[in-house]
Amino acid sequence: MEAQVGIIGAGLAGLCCGLRLQEAGISFRIFEASDGVGGRARTDIVDGFLLDRGFQVLLTAYPEAQRVLDYEALQLRSFEPGALVRCGGKFHRFVDPWRRPQHVLSAALSPVASLTDKLRVARLRQRVRQGSLSAQMEQPESSTLGLLQHEGMSPRIVDRFFRPFLGGVFLDRDLGTSSRMFSFVFRMFAEG
Repeated sequence: MEAQVGIIGAGLAGLCCGLRLQEAGISFRIFEASDGVGGRARTDIVDGFLLDRGFQVLLTAYPEAQRVLDYEALQLRSFEPGALVRCGGKFHRFVDPWRRPQHVLSAALSPVASLTDKLRVARLRQRVRQGSLSAQMEQPESSTLGLLQHEGMSPRIVDRFFRPFLGGVFLDRDLGTSSRMFSFVFRMFAEG
């Protein structure tokens, strides 16, 4: 039987697409250029070491992950929400005080960013959590860096937090990733 649909890439999105097509009874074929599946969520074993190819954190708020995965069967473990940011020769916690209210004072006093930037991050967090995901994807589009600049983020917080953190998430330290994708992922970090 000839495939009705061709899927380019056996990353998580390609595999989920195949699953949905299979559920709908539509024949498909997945084309993968590399020697394995998983895309950016793939881990290679080299001389006994586990080498992750990309960002290896599952955001449990992802709608497709909630639909496809059995979180209980996977026996997932959670990370403390936030990041360790190195500045001034030390590591500092940069936490989400809405998810960890016990850290609100340390979050406010953290030298990672100015109080103004922290308030702008809070406003951005609130904004990306409003409305439906589909409406969010219809918002005007720019680069992530353009959105952060539009939101008034200083170069300090962009360089200390957003660039290294999102550089790991999107594999894009230039922050050229779509602002819509950033808003979606930032929302997923806030919710799960």
